[in-house]
Amino acid sequence: MATQVQFRRGTTSQTSGFTGAVGEVTVNTDLNTTVVHDGSTAGGFPLLRSDGTNMQLSAGSLTSCALKFAGDPNTGIISGAPDQISLVTGGVARLTIDSSGSIAIPGNVTVSGDLTVTGVINSSENLALIVALG
Repeated sequence: MATQVQFRRGTTSQTSGFTGAVGEVTVNTDLNTTVVHDGSTAGGFPLLRSDGTNMQLSAGSLTSCALKFAGDPNTGIISGAPDQISLVTGGVARLTIDSSGSIAIPGNVTVSGDLTVTGVINSSENLALIVALG
């Protein structure tokens, strides 16, 4: 005879205040996901579904990126403002793209190879243009 294992389950409103025991697993029937509890955090920690549809990143900050590398929390990707994404190294946003497609690259930029820009180039500093005719 097969053995059936059944976990506590409930809707999001029912489970959001539930603390659960350390290591306890529950099922959120609204979100169709399992939740692991640590004995102290209300609502627990929802696990990633296999299709990834419940995956979200926090906005992050310059000192603690949303997507970061182990041992290097201030290098990675953040969303510093709505509809904006930034690549961060050493706690500084080095490249930012906004919802209009504008790209901001602060500081000195060195390009090795081809760089194609379609549109207007705005600069708050001196801009040197070197044209090689061949």
